[in-house]
Parts: sequence; C-alpha cells; structure tokens
Amino acid sequence: MIGGIGPQVWDLVQQWTPSETYDHERKYQAELQEYLDGQLNEGSSMGLGMGGQRNYAVSTERGTARGDVVVNDTVGIELKRNFSNNQKRKLRGQLEDYGDNYDFVIACACGVEDTDGWREVQNKFTGNQRGMFDMTEFRFIIKRREDFGKRRDGDGDGLFGSGSLF
Repeated sequence: MIGGIGPQVWDLVQQWTPSETYDHERKYQAELQEYLDGQLNEGSSMGLGMGGQRNYAVSTERGTARGDVVVNDTVGIELKRNFSNNQKRKLRGQLEDYGDNYDFVIACACGVEDTDGWREVQNKFTGNQRGMFDMTEFRFIIKRREDFGKRRDGDGDGLFGSGSLF
C-alpha cells in the first residue's frame, strides 16, 4: 500500500454518505469536496491533525487530469452519478489518465445501474494487468442511493448516538 494521504482520504470517502440524491454529478462533487476539506483541515475523529499537517488542498476539477475532487495533487477522485453501461468506456479512459497524474485514485459511484460494467472496470484497474511499473493505487466504492441522506457518524440511532447509554 502506498503511504501518504491516499489511505486516509480513502477512509473518509468510505465514511461519506451523500446527503441527498442529486440530479447532477457536480452537486456530489461539491458535497464531497466540502466534506473532505472539513475532515482533513478542520478536525476529525481520525486524529489526522495531531502534530501533523492540517493544510490540505481539496479542490474540484483540478490538474491536468481534471479530477472531480483532488487532494494535494496526489489523490484523484472520479465520481459517477448512476453509473451505467454507456459511462463504462469514458470511466476507463478517465482512470487511465488519472493513473498518469495521481499516486492514489478513487472511483466512487453514487448509484449504479450497471453493476457488471462497474465490476469490469474495477477488475481492470485492481488486477495484475497494469504492469509492474505502474505504482498508482486504485480503489473503488459504490454509494447506494437508498442510503443517501442517512448519516453514518452517530445520528442518534446507536448506543452513544442519542447522548445516552440506552
């Protein structure tokens, strides 16, 4: 596994749940960018800032590859809204471009209509076909539409979420 900020951003993307179902990908980009910026720079339960850097550049549509969300010009995140078969070829090309420009790449689907196509792209980039000199690490995640709007960080339903033990 590659060190640096990539694994920490991956953990945060896994924790993120879109607050609602949006009609455009840019709205997911803006929400994820705001979430990552807040978690990385303003404090989080991960303890990223304890004695370390808390000045992460979290941008949208940045760099040569124009990543949907980019952290410190080393982590590129590509978001897809309702991933479908007709997006498969475009995603493959985008991820190849990201692999040339970022050390750590995350593909995040906010809803999937073509699970087989998503898995096909995932297998291409996480398998051994890329060659031994390609050091970019790729990660894939699906955000299920039925979970949108549900908080995952103690929204009152858990043992400690309501402020009491019971």
